[in-house]
Amino acid sequence: MPMRIAGLSGFDVDNTVKQMMTAQRIPLDKLDQKKQTYEWQRDAFRDMNLKVTDFRNNKLFNFKLEGTFNKKEISITGNAEAVTAKATASAMDGSILVSVTSLATPAGNYSESEITSAGFDPTKPLSTQSDKLTHGTPLPAQYRFAINGSEVITVDPTKESLNDIITKINSTTNVSAFYDDVNKKLSFVSKETGLVNGPEKNGQYIIFEDKSGNFLNTVAQVSTLGANKTAAANASISINGLATTRTSNTFKVNGIEITATKAGGGAANIQPRTNTDEIMESIKTFVSDYNDVLKTLQDKVTETKDRSYEPLTREQRDSLNADQIEKWESKAKTGIIRSDGIVNGIISNLRSTITGRVDTGDPTIRSLSDIGITTGQYYENGKLYVDDEAKLRAAIERNPEAVKALFTQDEKEGASSTTVGLAERLYTSLKIGLDQLTSKAGVANAAYDTSTLSLQISQVAKDITTKEKKLQDLEDAYYQKFAAMEAAMNKYNSQSSYLASQFGGGSSS
Repeated sequence: MPMRIAGLSGFDVDNTVKQMMTAQRIPLDKLDQKKQTYEWQRDAFRDMNLKVTDFRNNKLFNFKLEGTFNKKEISITGNAEAVTAKATASAMDGSILVSVTSLATPAGNYSESEITSAGFDPTKPLSTQSDKLTHGTPLPAQYRFAINGSEVITVDPTKESLNDIITKINSTTNVSAFYDDVNKKLSFVSKETGLVNGPEKNGQYIIFEDKSGNFLNTVAQVSTLGANKTAAANASISINGLATTRTSNTFKVNGIEITATKAGGGAANIQPRTNTDEIMESIKTFVSDYNDVLKTLQDKVTETKDRSYEPLTREQRDSLNADQIEKWESKAKTGIIRSDGIVNGIISNLRSTITGRVDTGDPTIRSLSDIGITTGQYYENGKLYVDDEAKLRAAIERNPEAVKALFTQDEKEGASSTTVGLAERLYTSLKIGLDQLTSKAGVANAAYDTSTLSLQISQVAKDITTKEKKLQDLEDAYYQKFAAMEAAMNKYNSQSSYLASQFGGGSSS
């Protein structure tokens, strides 16, 4: 940058250059405003993307799951003490009679005599406690054993304590081990009830296998056929008159999870029925979520743009405080994506999809209006209302499967697209709109993207850099010209003074 010399002749060079550059900076200000507008538009589109994505991937996805409509409540009559029951997502209607003859029990076993003496510390390595182990034989370098066909457990007595061994058993096998420091014995119980023991997982007893070192038989003093063994048993039950067995006291019948709790006493009558209230609440929540995303999109594309508020120039920002800047920019951002085609397209798809018809198999339940859900007045732009709750309740109670199909039904092979449920259609159509939004503006927090607006912002930023360089060169040129003018004027003044002095001196002689 050339050296700037200003005002040597009393002429205000800096102010003059500033005034000359003001007009030259107008195109740069326009570029700054253009870049800011693009950035605001990008942010607005990304906000819409987040809103629609949340509705589609979270709220809509969860709503369209069949479990949303398979809400059942259970009543038990007869011998209600015999069982408990709860409905799963696949629960079917229809009474289930369950009689419990005997409950399933786990296998067990415990040490045949005390395995430790006074002062034994189960937290210290076995080798430091060998004198307090009652089996009275030297400890080997290593123990290896398996329980119920588990992978082989290896123990180093110089490093591992009894507690360490118990932890290995509990994490490796289908048996839980416990050391009782009062009785000084180890106890074992299967983690599951029924005939699930041994390598084949079908035996009555816990199978103990010493591979080397005899830890189980010698230290723990437990054996498969010892006197302290307890046999496992399957549950013996009757389901709708059919006698059968189960390894567990908990089992499923027609999507109902039943747990046998008490043997004898006659049959329990389990009666599942549709929980109409829960399904109604799910539908109401969906309507609310739909209205919320629709309003957000509509509000954005119908915002009025106030042309008197444009992005601030650099000079304008420098003259305002932070609060003034925030208020100005809040007004300048309004209407930034007014009447946008992509957002309007999403709105149009939402409204046309949700008011469509579905072949549910029930001619009386084919649209939202058939179940008491309608759109509002024309000026409400497609807002949904659950304005006839009695009609919705009656539809759910009469044919819950048709109501479920209205929202969640997948397209049937060979059938027309009218077989697809409304929530499924929305889920698919919104993906198209989201892809368009992403192509237009990218997604939030992306470090770099090739969206249309991001590329436009990048190009304007390059134009700004080029323009700034040209303005800097122009400003430097102005200063050079004024510096040359100053030099010329100084030279002229110097020559004038010299001539004046010469002529004045001649006349005096």
